[in-house]
Amino acid sequence: MAKVALPRYTRPKELKDGKLAYFWEPPHWARPPAQRNGRLCPLRACPLGSDIGDAWKKAEALNVGLDEWRRGDIGTSTAAPGSVRWLFSWYQKQRKFTKNAAKTQSDYRKIMEAVASLPMRVGEFGQRTAAMVDAEAADKVYDKFAPRGARQALYVVQVCRAVWNVAVRYSAQTGVTSNPWAAMGVSYKAEEGNRPTSRAEYHRYCAKARELGFESMATAASLSFELVQRVWDVFAIPDPDIEGTKPKDRGLKWEDYRPGHSMTVIQSKTGKRITIPLVEHLPDGEKLALYPELEAQLARVWKPGVSGVIVLEERNAKPYQHRRMSDVHRTICDAAGLPKKMTFTGFRHGGATEIGDAGEPDIRPISGHTTLDTAAIYDKITQEKARRIALRRREHIETIEGDGAQDQESGDA
Repeated sequence: MAKVALPRYTRPKELKDGKLAYFWEPPHWARPPAQRNGRLCPLRACPLGSDIGDAWKKAEALNVGLDEWRRGDIGTSTAAPGSVRWLFSWYQKQRKFTKNAAKTQSDYRKIMEAVASLPMRVGEFGQRTAAMVDAEAADKVYDKFAPRGARQALYVVQVCRAVWNVAVRYSAQTGVTSNPWAAMGVSYKAEEGNRPTSRAEYHRYCAKARELGFESMATAASLSFELVQRVWDVFAIPDPDIEGTKPKDRGLKWEDYRPGHSMTVIQSKTGKRITIPLVEHLPDGEKLALYPELEAQLARVWKPGVSGVIVLEERNAKPYQHRRMSDVHRTICDAAGLPKKMTFTGFRHGGATEIGDAGEPDIRPISGHTTLDTAAIYDKITQEKARRIALRRREHIETIEGDGAQDQESGDA
């Protein structure tokens, strides 16, 4: 008798009475505590019975569920038609979802899975009939996410509101006729903008990054803080707000860095090519380094013959993915005891704030901004102005660091 090729992870077993039965067992990489997209595998080993036809169908369904979990999809293999979990899966097939950038789709999937898996008094929220979710139920979901942070709770409302909007439009397919997430009275904008990082926090961050073996993150922080550069340009990450950008067009390159002289940066958002002086020639023939902290950090990672993007991951010598960068950034901040609100964008804001504190209201010669919102200054952007900004900023840095040393001495006394 020819051997039958069974579905994946299915094995036959002879029972005591001599009959043949079938069992499904997930692979080792799917067994607890393994996770995919922040979720434990919902499937466990189970008997399939002795009828090969039934066993085959059950095994195939289990494999579909396994693949959905591995990809991070909201599975429909076990979702009741019309349920919240079913609706989330339906939404992911609609153009309103598929037209989004890959990162946006990934973020939406994670939010939908978190909502569907939310434990309620009876079962999970994903088991509820989507058409019967009312304003009271939506408020309870919001309240359950609120302790995790206002941003996440608002994002949950935003995602669910988008799903139900599309579902109402196609009510004949979904059965949903109203949107319980609308008019909840919550703002869809962050309560405050990115918090500017101080120079002291910036130094503390870089020191901890180096200690943890993330020299690349210290370099990225230096480029962002000292030269007031955008996250996307520092890490060579495609900006989701700019369509058509390619990896080769991204990032700050070694070829544009001239040690002790200048650095040229291309602002991807504005298309500007800006050359920033790194040194000032004094009348007595001496040279004043305008960005000594930055150049010292670049010297730590420079290697003979190096070219291409400056900031690369230590583990694979490739540019960071956005999610990986965010995770490593949070690891460094937590280890250094820095504020949870300290985003990586805060380095750029901190550098810009420092320039303003130094008395220079126009940061465009190094930041690449097109307009100046706080003052009607529309004069030509030149290297001379970039040099002047650096000098004023250098004087300001020496002043604040001197004040800090004096405070330390007073405290010691």
